[in-house]
Amino acid sequence: MELYSTLSRAVEPLETLHPGRVYLFVCGPTVYDYSHLGHARTYVVFDVLVKYLRWTGKEVFYLQNITDVDDKIINRANAEGVSQNYLSRKFEAEYLRDMRSLGIDAVSYYARATTHIPEIINQVGRLLARGVAYSTDSGVYFNVDTFGRNGELSGQDGTKRVSRVTDNSKNNPLDFALWKLGEYGEYTWDSPWGRGRPGWHIEDTAISEKYFGQQYDIHGGGLDLIFPHHEAEIAQMESLEGKHPMVRYWLHTGFLTVKGEKMSKSLGNFITIRDALRTWNKDVLRYFILLSHYRSPLQATDEGIGNAARALEHIRAVAQKDKGENRKGRKAFTDAMDSDLNTPMALAAIQTLAASGDIAALKEFGAILGINFLRETSAPLSVLHDIRAELRARKQFEVADMIRERMAAAGITITDAPL
Repeated sequence: MELYSTLSRAVEPLETLHPGRVYLFVCGPTVYDYSHLGHARTYVVFDVLVKYLRWTGKEVFYLQNITDVDDKIINRANAEGVSQNYLSRKFEAEYLRDMRSLGIDAVSYYARATTHIPEIINQVGRLLARGVAYSTDSGVYFNVDTFGRNGELSGQDGTKRVSRVTDNSKNNPLDFALWKLGEYGEYTWDSPWGRGRPGWHIEDTAISEKYFGQQYDIHGGGLDLIFPHHEAEIAQMESLEGKHPMVRYWLHTGFLTVKGEKMSKSLGNFITIRDALRTWNKDVLRYFILLSHYRSPLQATDEGIGNAARALEHIRAVAQKDKGENRKGRKAFTDAMDSDLNTPMALAAIQTLAASGDIAALKEFGAILGINFLRETSAPLSVLHDIRAELRARKQFEVADMIRERMAAAGITITDAPL
């Protein structure tokens, strides 16, 4: 398999540190609100990558963090008059429910930031001891001037960078917080530098170091995390003992956009996963996401998702009779997946396999993509058809049409005979 790495800006053969084993870390959610379709895109992509790697025989440890201590959590908990723990556990549960609803089940372990405070404090202490961090009255900061490879991942000119946070106590405006001093409610911990809480970037390297060590195979996330988050991770981890590179392959998913703008909570233009699932089922949403290459931008529209639903139903319609193995079609699928996870080409191969009647391949590859490519023949579906026929016979067309629309959203097309 070959993958494009943001660090090298090239497609490279996948060669892992340990043959036959893959260590993958993907940045998880900050649990202060419901997750949206932009999150769904990233997590569907990495779910498919892991399932495909495991299908090829590789052992994959897929680690994802849960950011459950953050300014957004603190501010919303205060605004709603609830504890930070209550708020973060609530939205963590909602996130995990959304993942299950989307068929995302490849993650090996979800690691909360709040359960790795000792590892975070230990890592901050070692960075201070190495002379790459310093203490002020407001916290502990990483000194970016001590790390010569800043900008390698993003390709940004250091003179054009802008800090997200203004703090006059920092030596350099681009220095970033490792530990923030202060009282932050119940999510405040003692440390050698005073009571406070972790900065944003340090949790990821503390967690990944605990489970993977200072070097591992793949790190993933959205395109918006390259700077400052992922560059800060590299600076932290590689400054501990000088091991380079921290990660061999950096994989980033393109933006999911609405009317040309990146979908985000800050812009208020997001569609939550749970709202999307009220209209479309998980097979349709996964098909829609995988119709575009993971590095390309993806425009979220009802028309686009509707087209995906119709394409999926077409596959189900033609895949009725098993006609045996289509080796050429199977090879086309694996070739596409091996070519930087080219899911659009993989879905084109699925269409070929459906047309040729390779039902076994549709089942096998459908499990990798997390999509059922075969038409449901269960009793509940036939019961719905019978109910609709009865409603139409009684001229209760409004209810019958509502059922048809819901079934169409689930990728099931119904053609009514004239009454």
